[in-house]
Amino acid sequence: MEEQIINIFETIGLSRNETKIYLELLKNNNLSALELSKRTFVHRSNTYDSIRKLKDKGFVSEIIDKKKRLFIALPPERIKSYLKQKEYDIDSILPSLNNITKDCSTENRVEIINGTFSIRERLQDFLKSGLNINVYGASKEAVENFGEGFLKDFHKERMKKKILMRHIYDESAIERVRYLNKKAYTEARIIPKKYYTNSSITMCGDSVLIVVFNSPVYGIFIKNKDISNTYNKYFELLWREAKVTTN
Repeated sequence: MEEQIINIFETIGLSRNETKIYLELLKNNNLSALELSKRTFVHRSNTYDSIRKLKDKGFVSEIIDKKKRLFIALPPERIKSYLKQKEYDIDSILPSLNNITKDCSTENRVEIINGTFSIRERLQDFLKSGLNINVYGASKEAVENFGEGFLKDFHKERMKKKILMRHIYDESAIERVRYLNKKAYTEARIIPKKYYTNSSITMCGDSVLIVVFNSPVYGIFIKNKDISNTYNKYFELLWREAKVTTN
């Protein structure tokens, strides 16, 4: 669980050392820098640097007790305040960024995407397009990596926009297929288990997103009409061969 927290904190701008120190202070408040260094196995100089950054972010506070500097963790709710302030900061510069951004919406391109957060953003972009979505492979891994909460919100927004999404999974994901088939604007079918893969391919409009669920997760984003058409033709072939489940 702690490793998961560290990974999530890294996505919002906290280093591994900062997270380890903050978690230690949540467990044991009123610790000195030396005590924190010993408990977290973070070098003392790095401990001071991490504490300074945590104070700047509003996660840690300092008190003086008997002429000794001690540190305390502020409530975890401060994380939301920190993110909210980041959102305000980004909103304030968005107009300027949009003015200097080159429009590349029609350009062919290939990108390597690292990390779950960035891949989630690509999936959200598919919803913004309003176009139908086809996806093949790796149902279990998608749920584990993207999170059930994210996927529920994704499908809720998709159905609200009346975007049809078709899924093809292998037989090991039959319960997921049945679950999806109960949703509006959603169709899911299965193929034999021997065709299992830990990668998924998602197609939307002229874009293709290939996600490889290794550790760490990474993706390949392709924007090209011809390539997207090719993948969609393969999908249609599989779709005709895939089985429809009955509840």
